[in-house]
Amino acid sequence: MPSFKTVRFGDLDYRDDDVITLPEGLLGMPTLQRWLMLEMGENVPMKWFQSLDRADFGFPVCQPGFFHDEYAVDVPTGLQERLGAEAPEDLITLIITTVHPGGERVTGNLLAPMVIAAESRRGAQVVQESDGYGIRQEIDYLKFGLAVHSDAVDNGEATESSADREPGVEESIETQESVVV
Repeated sequence: MPSFKTVRFGDLDYRDDDVITLPEGLLGMPTLQRWLMLEMGENVPMKWFQSLDRADFGFPVCQPGFFHDEYAVDVPTGLQERLGAEAPEDLITLIITTVHPGGERVTGNLLAPMVIAAESRRGAQVVQESDGYGIRQEIDYLKFGLAVHSDAVDNGEATESSADREPGVEESIETQESVVV
């Protein structure tokens, strides 16, 4: 089993099939292509997206429903095919999230979300051209708070109990299809 030493989480053991690949990297960081999605804590509806190409780099990601009820990503058909997704429903959307100093403000970049094909575990950052979305969209604190204090995600589905998860290891993308993470 491969192991990787991170600045934030120390040594991580992971399986090769846990790796999410962004073939083009992130905007401005094309060499950061291999990632793991890690738990941030029990009952936290946010995950940590950790680079395997740079031990000191990662960021929180969250499901779009915590920022905008009707958020939709326009994924070009060619990109969908390159990621190995047969249909738009096979893509999971992640919002790059910023927890500001003190943790009292949380924002998400709705103009450049990531999409990941659940089956192939290949993803890309997609730049949106929409006047209705921003790069510092405030999270819906009520919805987020309710998710922290319950086992339900915003679409009404139950999440996997923390007792069923491996400590410090990501949840399967397949179990989070409409919300990832």
